[in-house]
Amino acid sequence: MDPHWVPPWIAPLPDRAVAGGRTVFLSDLHLGTGPDDDLRRADLLELLGTLPGRIDDLVLAGDIFEFWWEWGYAVPSRFFDVLIGIRDVSRAGVRVRFVAGNHDFAMGSALAGFCQAIVEPDGICLDIGGNRWLLVHGDATAPSERLDRVVRRVMRSRWAQAAWNLLPADMSFRAALGVGKVSRRLEPGPAPSTAEMEPMARAWMRRYGLAGVVHGHTHRALATIGPEGAYVNNGDWVVNRSAAWITVTGATLVDCSREGHPWESSG
Repeated sequence: MDPHWVPPWIAPLPDRAVAGGRTVFLSDLHLGTGPDDDLRRADLLELLGTLPGRIDDLVLAGDIFEFWWEWGYAVPSRFFDVLIGIRDVSRAGVRVRFVAGNHDFAMGSALAGFCQAIVEPDGICLDIGGNRWLLVHGDATAPSERLDRVVRRVMRSRWAQAAWNLLPADMSFRAALGVGKVSRRLEPGPAPSTAEMEPMARAWMRRYGLAGVVHGHTHRALATIGPEGAYVNNGDWVVNRSAAWITVTGATLVDCSREGHPWESSG
């Protein structure tokens, strides 16, 4: 692996660090699909209810929704319960940020406005107690994911989004959900590029002086500490109910279904 490899949308983030505090990082909930969708929503809403007064930042780092789109006069109605829950967290004083994933890449002003949140299309670097943490979704970042980077560039282009806007809302959702099902059948387990993620992240820590890198996307929960800093692969909310909990003392990977919510006892 090229130790100097950094995707062009990642490279500017460490120099744009913003102040952060006690942070919960969630990714890969894929709401809107699967037989246990209602249960995943209920577990998420329970978690959201524990956050006000206990954390400072909530980062929803991609693929929160199986698909998200904003038309000129419409937004998805099937997620209103979750959107209201997120908005309540924001109104309680928590800074909420969405990071776009490869399924919900079209997050925009409607989502930000309704949830009173900030949309970070490429990721965010938080300065927590003088330590910088790079938080990204993780799609198309591994050196071998050349095709994924082409797809990412095309799907986020203005002309592709303009073309998609021509489809009726219900039709576009059915098409997107169908594509998601096919992709999972073709690649049911972790992508081969998953093995590249930690070495790449540690190279970024050395290059930018980061305390750690936290990402999602691969659905493979893993947390390690090395001489460069902390690496957290957040796993998902589909199987693991996992979240990353980041404070001035470091980062912890939490299985909320087994361990509960550690921020509830942090004061």
